[in-house]
Amino acid sequence: MKGITHFITGIMVATFLKSLMVGAAVEDSLVIVLGGIFGLLPDTIDFKFLTYMEKNDVVLDPDPYDIRPQEMAEKIAEEINRAGELRPGQMRKVQLHTLKIGPDLWQSYGIYFNTRMNEVVIGVGPHVTMSGVPSPGTEPPADKAVGVAKYRPKLIDRYGRPSDIKGFSGPSFGFLKKKDGSVEVVFIPWHRRSGHSLTLGALFALLGYLIASTFGWRNAHLYPLVIFIPWFMHILIDTYGHMGNNLFWPLTKQRTSGLYLVSAASPFWNPFVVYSCIALILWNMNRFTGALSPMYLALPLDTPVWLYLLLVVAVPWAIMGAIYVIYQARVKERPAELVAPTAGAAAAVAAGELMEEREYEIAERPRPPLWLRFLGLAVLAVVLIVLYSYGGGW
Repeated sequence: MKGITHFITGIMVATFLKSLMVGAAVEDSLVIVLGGIFGLLPDTIDFKFLTYMEKNDVVLDPDPYDIRPQEMAEKIAEEINRAGELRPGQMRKVQLHTLKIGPDLWQSYGIYFNTRMNEVVIGVGPHVTMSGVPSPGTEPPADKAVGVAKYRPKLIDRYGRPSDIKGFSGPSFGFLKKKDGSVEVVFIPWHRRSGHSLTLGALFALLGYLIASTFGWRNAHLYPLVIFIPWFMHILIDTYGHMGNNLFWPLTKQRTSGLYLVSAASPFWNPFVVYSCIALILWNMNRFTGALSPMYLALPLDTPVWLYLLLVVAVPWAIMGAIYVIYQARVKERPAELVAPTAGAAAAVAAGELMEEREYEIAERPRPPLWLRFLGLAVLAVVLIVLYSYGGGW
């Protein structure tokens, strides 16, 4: 999920606490912003701190003007082989760097783990901008466009898709030895571990309460709530994706599997969450501060919440969702030559993986059971219902 999504989600859950909303309206209190800060903090810890503490076994930083995909594929395959010789629970880590060739120009390349053929495939694409717009005519010659290398162990790639390396910092891959002798691909292994644990969130909440109590701040009992609930919501929303989280670090060592309900890169999911959170923030503003003075009142106080959510959230996004589905269907119908493939997709095609076959493989990769995926949605509903029911007394 995008940072703005987590920040707005944290603000949203904080607005369910009446004391904070009244304080913001009457006393210009900024405590409510603490929800947004702790809604964003797990990613801040990961991307601003933990990423620099990661130790990689191999760092691949190729020359953007002389990229050698075959050598890169062979080095990665060698690390997979080495991981296959480790003890269960041990991991080999490989860092891939981006290749900047101008102020807003990058040499794109992609990696694909062809688990059917036991091959690592590196595909070199055209020059692209930060937003991924390709520069026609900059593709490498055919003999320097693809590298393929074999590996020996059985490889489990739960992500199942090609990965593109272009702007910002490149991804890292961990190759984790499993008890059954297989090797699992762990995408950016430093992410969503200690910084995305419930235990660390509980520790921050305890510290917040101790500080507020020590200095005699008003509503000290609300500080742990406005810290922990946004932190929890960050983890919960992330769990709806593919990667999962390490919920009880340091008691647990590995990330759980995500629920595979949404994609973090979806152009529909992030705007939907942000819009829905803003709608709930406005509802809470009307509910709590509207009772103080008519000047704060935008809707009648007796307006049913279900009617508000239906007209303001459900109907608009049902229309937007239909437009998005129609657009996606038309994009799929476009001729292949009109759709510029990414470097990662080009690597998959070069490996002999047809689009239909790759979609089938993605659909069949291990996923949590259906009951657990519904439980994840139920947890979100319960949290919001509890906040709505009891937040007015806090």
